[in-house]
Amino acid sequence: MVDKSTSQTLRRGLMLLDHFHGKDKEYSVKELANQLDISSTVTFRLVNTLVECGYLEKNNATGKYRLGFNAYKLGLNANPHFRLQQLAMPFLEKVAEKTQETVSMYVVNPLTLKGICIISLESPNEIRFSTPVGSSRPLYRGASKKGMLAFMDSAQQEQVFQRAIAEGFTKIDELKKDLEDIKNRGYAYSKGEVYNGAFNVSVPILSSKGEILAGISITFPVFREEKDTVSTFSKYLMQAANQIENALKISI
Repeated sequence: MVDKSTSQTLRRGLMLLDHFHGKDKEYSVKELANQLDISSTVTFRLVNTLVECGYLEKNNATGKYRLGFNAYKLGLNANPHFRLQQLAMPFLEKVAEKTQETVSMYVVNPLTLKGICIISLESPNEIRFSTPVGSSRPLYRGASKKGMLAFMDSAQQEQVFQRAIAEGFTKIDELKKDLEDIKNRGYAYSKGEVYNGAFNVSVPILSSKGEILAGISITFPVFREEKDTVSTFSKYLMQAANQIENALKISI
C-alpha cells in the first residue's frame, strides 16, 4: 500500500533517475516510460522538469537523455562512507609510513557488487602501484577484493559467484577454497592476480556484528617482497583494522 503522506510525483521522478546508474547511460522518453510502466505523457513531464532543474540533459546527437550536472554535484556530496574514511585515515597513514608502500581502503558497491577504492595513500617510491580513488574491480579477483568477499554472508557471496560465472569466470571451486583459507587466517594476499608484478596484502574491517564494512590493503611491486613481508604487512593491517573497528564502536 502506498503511503498517502508521500508524493507520487516525486517518487516517480526519483525512480526515473534510478535508471541512470552506470556509465554512459542514455534513455529516450519512450524507453523510460516502458521501464517505469507509466504513460509517455507523464514521463515527458517528469523528464522536462528534471532537465529544467539540471538533473537531466538532452543529448542532441541521439535525442536521448542523460544525467545532468546537478546530479553529478549531488553525487559528489553524497558520501555514505565519510565517517569511516575520517576515522580510518590516521591509522592508515601510520601503516603507509611504516611500509612506504601504497595503502588503500575499499568498500563493496551494493549495486554493482564490485570493490570500490575510497582511500588511497600512494607509496613515495619511484616504482610503485597506484590505486585511484573511485576505481572499482570485481570482488573475485585480487586480495584487496577477495579479503572482503570472504567475510560476506553466503547469500551475497552466491550473488558474486553468479555474476562471476556470467562474466566468464570458471574457477568458482578454486575461489571458494581460497575464500575459506582467507577467512581462517584473517587476511588475504595475491601476487600478479590483477596486475603483473603487483603483490597485495589485505584484511577486512568488520562491524561489531561481524558484518563486512570495508577492506584495507597494501600494494607493492613483487621485487620488493622479502621472506617476512606477508607476515609483517598483514600484522600492520590487522592492528590498523582493530584500531579502526574500536574507533567506530566509540563513535556510535
